[in-house]
Amino acid sequence: MRRPQDLAARYGGEEFICLLPETNHEGAIAIAMAIKNNIAALKFPHKGSQVADHVTVSLGVATDVCDATSLPEHIVKMADGHLYWAKNNGRNRVGHEGTGAH
Repeated sequence: MRRPQDLAARYGGEEFICLLPETNHEGAIAIAMAIKNNIAALKFPHKGSQVADHVTVSLGVATDVCDATSLPEHIVKMADGHLYWAKNNGRNRVGHEGTGAH
């Protein structure tokens, strides 16, 4: 994460979350694509993978305009749905609302 207000943290066993305040949907997708591509470029060996011979990541992107009534669970559920879409459609993808995956 490049800006002081951005946060990347472990969220569960093998999952991470990136919070990107004041980032629009297209910007969040671009950051997710950069994360995916940069990890793939490292070419960390991953024996036993059915996707690639190196470590890859699947990502789910969700954006929302939050207000006083917003619940964190809502955006986490949206991102989780897009993540599982990416996993179920070949992995090493970015799932997001509208365009599916990249």
